[in-house]
Amino acid sequence: MNENPEMILCIPGPWKDRSELITSIVNCDSGYIFAGRILMNLTSEYSCELDYCDRDPQMIGAFQAAGGHWSDTAEMAAIATHQSVVYLISDGGSREDAEATMLAAKALLKAGGLGVKVESAGLAHSPDAWIKMCQNLAQFSAHRALVVYITGQDEVYSCGMHNLGLWDAITTIDDKQQAVELLRVFTWYQFTESPELRAGQTFSVDAESDIYRLREYQGVDYGEESLFSNPYGTWELVPAL
Repeated sequence: MNENPEMILCIPGPWKDRSELITSIVNCDSGYIFAGRILMNLTSEYSCELDYCDRDPQMIGAFQAAGGHWSDTAEMAAIATHQSVVYLISDGGSREDAEATMLAAKALLKAGGLGVKVESAGLAHSPDAWIKMCQNLAQFSAHRALVVYITGQDEVYSCGMHNLGLWDAITTIDDKQQAVELLRVFTWYQFTESPELRAGQTFSVDAESDIYRLREYQGVDYGEESLFSNPYGTWELVPAL
C-alpha cells in the first residue's frame, strides 16, 4: 500500500508568466517563497511541488462540474479570465500534510488565485470559501474541503478521504439524501474521533436512526492511476438486520 497518496490542488490565476507569479507571491506577504519547482513556507519550512502551466480553455468547465454549488456566481465566472494554472502537488495521507497543503493554496489565493479545485477528490471551492476553511482548520474544516459524496444509480460513496489518510465509505440506501448524510456523519466521525474500526462493528447517525454494520469493500473502480483511488480501503455500511 502506498503510505502517501498524492494530493493535488489546482489554482487558476491571472499570472501572465512564471515571473509574474513569483512577484505576486512575494508582494502579497503570505510568508511563502517559490523557487525552482518548490513552494515553501518560510516559518514552518513546509514545502510542496508547484507546477506552473499555461492557460487551459477547459478550466472553466472543469470548475463548473466540480463546483456546482457556486457555478452561477461572479467568482466562477472569473475562472474564465485566468491566464495560467498552477498545481500544488504534495503527499496526502494525514491531517497534518493535508492542512499544510491547504494553507499553501491559500497563499496562492492571496497572490491572485481565482479558486481551488481538489484534483484528488473532484470538487472545487471559491476563494472566499477556501480561505474560511483554512481559518477554521482547528474545527476539522479539511473534511469539508477535501471530501465529496457521489450519488450513483445504486449506491452513494465518499471520495477524498485518502487525502486525510482514512478509508472512504459506500452504502446502497434507497433514500439518496439519507445515504449522503449517513456517509457524511460516518466519515466525519472517522476524521474527528480516530476510532479503531473493524469489520462487523455497527454505526448509527444517532440513537434514533437506523443501525448499519461495517464490512470491507473492494473500493470504487476509478481506473488505473486515478487520483481518486483510496489505497487505505473502503467501508461498506449495510443495514444491520
